[in-house]
Amino acid sequence: MNNVNIARPRSYHHGNLRAALIEATLHAIAEDGPDGFTLRDVARRAGVSAAAPYRHFRDKEQLLAAVAGECAERLGELTERAVAAAPANALEQYRAAGIAYVQFVVAHPEHFRALNIPGIAALMPEEARRKWQQKQQEQRQALAAAQAAGVIAELPLDDLCLAAQALTHGLGHLIVEGQLGPVTPERATELAVAATAVLGRGLVPRDPAPEQPRR
Repeated sequence: MNNVNIARPRSYHHGNLRAALIEATLHAIAEDGPDGFTLRDVARRAGVSAAAPYRHFRDKEQLLAAVAGECAERLGELTERAVAAAPANALEQYRAAGIAYVQFVVAHPEHFRALNIPGIAALMPEEARRKWQQKQQEQRQALAAAQAAGVIAELPLDDLCLAAQALTHGLGHLIVEGQLGPVTPERATELAVAATAVLGRGLVPRDPAPEQPRR
């Protein structure tokens, strides 16, 4: 059981049927898993007829593709804002992206679960997948530039990115699954700040700072 409250989907009464179906699917994934629901179940959750989902989606796979695009878009927007607000420093901006990821997990646990469906990235709409890959490439380029400037240690970029992803994803998973007890959004941010600081500093002991000469 997770410790993040997930609001029940609202019944569809007017407006955007497609958005209502995506929202209902996210809740279905969070509660029943990606294999535990059908289009009929999604229609019931959205408060529409069993035939209504077929106005927008030919099958469950196409619906999951739309869900993947929705998740990637929300995460991308949050990350962009966090990086833009961070100091003009590659390491701090990289940390900001990781902290934003954990904040996203806590704010949207159902999106987090959807993004972790095996193979979901392959279902993502082409435009969403292109934007996602572009953001990852931009991060790698910023890290490479920081290494060239001597700001970040000369570790293999693949290893560095893997460690950062494992750290933030693992922290998000621990929070959503309740393994750290009740965690407020504020506490989640504190945990993400602390964890990414450890990653940024590393575990190798530092030489003590030289004593300042007395005047």
